[in-house]
Amino acid sequence: MKTRFFAFAALALTLAACNNDNENLNDGPVAAKFIADITPATRVNSEGTDWTEGDRIGVTGAGFTNVPYKRENGKFVTDGTVIYFDDTETKTFNAYYPYQSDGGTVTVNTAADKQGPGIDFLFASGAKGSTRSPEVSFTDKTDKGGEDNSFHHRMSLIKFTFKPGYGLIFNGMEPADYTLDGLKHEGTFDTATGTTAVTAAVESPITMQLGGATTSQVIILPQGVTTSLDLKVSFNGLDYTTTLPNPSKPEANQFSAGYAYTYNITLNNKGITVEEPEITPWEPGNSNDVSITL
Repeated sequence: MKTRFFAFAALALTLAACNNDNENLNDGPVAAKFIADITPATRVNSEGTDWTEGDRIGVTGAGFTNVPYKRENGKFVTDGTVIYFDDTETKTFNAYYPYQSDGGTVTVNTAADKQGPGIDFLFASGAKGSTRSPEVSFTDKTDKGGEDNSFHHRMSLIKFTFKPGYGLIFNGMEPADYTLDGLKHEGTFDTATGTTAVTAAVESPITMQLGGATTSQVIILPQGVTTSLDLKVSFNGLDYTTTLPNPSKPEANQFSAGYAYTYNITLNNKGITVEEPEITPWEPGNSNDVSITL
């Protein structure tokens, strides 16, 4: 899975019409052309600096619903239907990522084999444009007294960093995998509103392979937790177990949409040490240090 460090997105979508608006309106609807810029990226590539070629977003506005645009040669271009301005009224646009052909309320599964950009749902809303002001900019305009129309993460992220502690050396023999238990992994995402919901009745474990890495992350549905999460780390044929502190912010006992929660895990001969989780907007949520002693 790609390593992702998420910040709030800025996607500028320009609806380019011909110069003479009145002339175009007299002749009929004006075809819209989408030009995309990212400053900085939210849905990012492995370097954390840009969208990935082939990324597809769904755009709704001006009477059009769930129109796909794809990243191609550094720009977002139409992937079928063309959006039009057909009058002089200001139109409001929403967009989401990744594009879902059916649109509406889509099923989400965050199991280990589903981890990746396919469940990294983003949503942007409220960007406006018209025939005479054709630039529809999904950016954060609050520094200029405007609105924040940028893309925001609608899922939550849990990040792990594994460290050797007293009596242990990784040196080519890193932990093999870890199992996290206490979360629900089935739910929905609404492409029209950007809202998520948990539908699973019970919690289930998720096991992630590390493949020699000492960092890992899990995208989850935003959800509340009533008990501490259980963590099991497999290292050198042994299982190290501990419980993780629940989030304390921005809301206690809640993994919130758009936040990343970082747990620093230290394996020791006598157990695991877990630092207090670091939390920031996905940007991060809490960060916790955890020490595990065998």
